[in-house]
Amino acid sequence: MGNYEEEKVSGGMDRRSFFKLGGLTAGVVAFAGMAGCAPQQEMANTGGDNETVAARVPYAVYDTDILMIGGGYGASFAMNEACKVGQNVLVVDKAPYGFGGAFGMNFDIMNTWVPGAYYETEEEVPGTKKIRNEALYAKTGVQNEVEVNPDVVCANWGEILSDRKEDGTPNYIYDFPTTRGFEHSMTRHWSDHFRAKDYVTVHDRTMITDLIIEDGRCLGAVGLHLPTGEYRVYRAKVTLTAAGGCTQFYGWNSTSPTTNNVCDNTADVEMALLRHGGKIANAEFGSYDMMGVFPRSFTASEGSMVGADSVHSGDLMDVDGTYLKDYPEIAEKELLGTQAGVIQAVSIVVDAGKGTENGGVYLDCKPESLSTMRWMYQRNAALLKEKFGFDFTEQPVEVVPEMYEHGGEPITDENAMCVDAEGLFCVRANAGSEGGMMNITNRRMGRYAMKKALEYLATYEESEAVTYEGVAAEIERLEDLRTRQIEGSLRPITVRRNIQHACAESGRPSRSVEVLETAKAELDRIMNEDIPKMACADDSLVSNADWKDAIEVVNLLDIARLSVEASLAREESRDALIRPEYPETDDANWKCALAYTRAEDGTLSYEKIPY
Repeated sequence: MGNYEEEKVSGGMDRRSFFKLGGLTAGVVAFAGMAGCAPQQEMANTGGDNETVAARVPYAVYDTDILMIGGGYGASFAMNEACKVGQNVLVVDKAPYGFGGAFGMNFDIMNTWVPGAYYETEEEVPGTKKIRNEALYAKTGVQNEVEVNPDVVCANWGEILSDRKEDGTPNYIYDFPTTRGFEHSMTRHWSDHFRAKDYVTVHDRTMITDLIIEDGRCLGAVGLHLPTGEYRVYRAKVTLTAAGGCTQFYGWNSTSPTTNNVCDNTADVEMALLRHGGKIANAEFGSYDMMGVFPRSFTASEGSMVGADSVHSGDLMDVDGTYLKDYPEIAEKELLGTQAGVIQAVSIVVDAGKGTENGGVYLDCKPESLSTMRWMYQRNAALLKEKFGFDFTEQPVEVVPEMYEHGGEPITDENAMCVDAEGLFCVRANAGSEGGMMNITNRRMGRYAMKKALEYLATYEESEAVTYEGVAAEIERLEDLRTRQIEGSLRPITVRRNIQHACAESGRPSRSVEVLETAKAELDRIMNEDIPKMACADDSLVSNADWKDAIEVVNLLDIARLSVEASLAREESRDALIRPEYPETDDANWKCALAYTRAEDGTLSYEKIPY
């Protein structure tokens, strides 16, 4: 049976014994162990000679060969590669395991793939028109068996593929020469499958707040167990990050951001790398669907709302009732055939003054249209009519672009290893101008990153001098966020909403210079005025939502600033990023990644890295 850790410290010692032994002033006690191995017990001196709060706050230490940050889609395929060769993995998940990110929609992930996409050599892998590391993309596509028949892989992980034809074969919602896919994927079975593996230990409800990086080498991460407030130090030979893209800075629809992504995805790992001087690229790009449903207070969500993804774009219409497919310019360019093209088509309509007041268009939901949409949209329409009396079939529904994924990932080499931190492998490493990870890319990158991590592990050599002094500094930072008392303070949730309001327009696909400069000024103000005044309502360690918000707000502000400043810098339109002043794509000057670094004073600067 696998290891599922929640309230226990590694080695079988419960929290009461741990604190009794360590006390609040007696130094740092470490309990080190790894999945499937007998735990070690030792005294940790990770704070060095620093006179910091870390010397007074106990924390648990876990040693592992492989640390996996995130437990979702890409992480599952990475874990599977490790399990194949009997390699132990310690998985840290911020959410309850199986309920985080897009993975956490749980009841209806849609799996898509290219039929027969099995390539023996890199030269056979089809190219892409996106900005991305083409060499890495080609390497991840070689001998990718899960693309041949993903429904078999999913079945092996516990799924039954409940949507079937009369003859018992799976009912594919898409069955085209270039795309096949099925609905009703129940990813909860996947998490149960890996949790039961002896090779996998899961620490969930644990937020990674910092990476441990010394002399350009990643040695693990610092985490916070959210239910108890216990600090956790993960010392790892290899670290993989598969934490997903952040969209929580984008907009505000009276009840939530204009995104279907979960609140937990706040770019924690990427922004930790940024604070260590690492490069973060492609933050100007995002992936959108037309599912930001209004009237207000109808939260934008793929799992709980009705909307139009690119497959149902033929039902989109302008304010006069003209279908977007009937616009000559849109039809001529065949924009409605791709996801980014749909967003470009919507922008054409909005810029022509034929959109909605919220920057969207309308979705025709009459019964014959609704009957052709995805099963969950039909289900949600029925539930909303039953529970709230809102009938989607009686009138067109306003939809705006909701951001379901976002760029902003580390620059990696062709082995998916971060160029700024040896030993840090990135599952979300090749999104480029796609603005996020599709499930096809997640499968490829998850498998590939773990394969390369295993190769690295086989030749791993311990560093001669390791101080772990960064651990003390990180705990001091977190303690300050938890305990600071400021007159006239702002609650973290207020600062979060200020960020979201600032990015309500600058996160849309169409971003004018005026909109971006306004957002930049407000985000700079938040950095200089709001963040220093931010304080929690109390300093509790246990399930302190304010404390979690405060940690996340720091990350949200950085990723929002990256998005705005990178958008201003990129003087072209590309895919779903539309710059009205620069309507054309300019490969000569901008076919590259904008890799940003952050100075200690918060100043951002970038270099162009050609792909």
